[in-house]
Amino acid sequence: MTYLASALLSFTIAIPLVLALVRIHKVRTSYFPFMVLLLLAFTTEVASEISLHLTRENTTVSNIYTLLEFGVILWQFYAWGFLRRRRALLILLAAVSFITWVTENIGYGRLEVHFCSASVFINSLIIVFLCINEINALIASFSGHLFRNARFLICMGLMIISIYSLITEGTLLIDPQNAVIDWPIFNIFSFINAFVNIIYAIAVCFIPVRDDYYFSRRFKA
Repeated sequence: MTYLASALLSFTIAIPLVLALVRIHKVRTSYFPFMVLLLLAFTTEVASEISLHLTRENTTVSNIYTLLEFGVILWQFYAWGFLRRRRALLILLAAVSFITWVTENIGYGRLEVHFCSASVFINSLIIVFLCINEINALIASFSGHLFRNARFLICMGLMIISIYSLITEGTLLIDPQNAVIDWPIFNIFSFINAFVNIIYAIAVCFIPVRDDYYFSRRFKA
């Protein structure tokens, strides 16, 4: 795959972001963290491209994104209610992620020279379990079509990218010296990322409108 094609696929994140910005004034606030996640991902893509052109590397940008992304995802599960009811678990998960990131990037001095595989692996594992828990709760309580449920679609997108990360980063962690980087699973990231971004775009379209939106519009009219 050419560099241009990979970059274009990465910037498909702009599709759900634009849709989110169009709808941001009327959707429920419990989905704001997800919109922040889209903005963060788009900003990181831009910063990564700038860094690649200026320094020929984007390791630092990627590693910082790993830390911020997980924090926003925890915020999303807090906004949905699960982690709000389990503050101790929220603190534990945040602490595990932060300590792993600091140890790997600051303690071992890898922030600018190596992608933080251990942090990505730990974060992805946590995200998969959080998504499974959320999906199970939806299956038990939601009576409509799950593929029209924004929360379900967001969790599916997060799970797909997290499972991919578990496979790739796990491979690198097990045998970093002899890992086959040109293994096909490493080369399909751009396609998986673009597919997940399309799922996110569909999810944005199904984010519920806040309860007072139509009332406030009628009142203003």
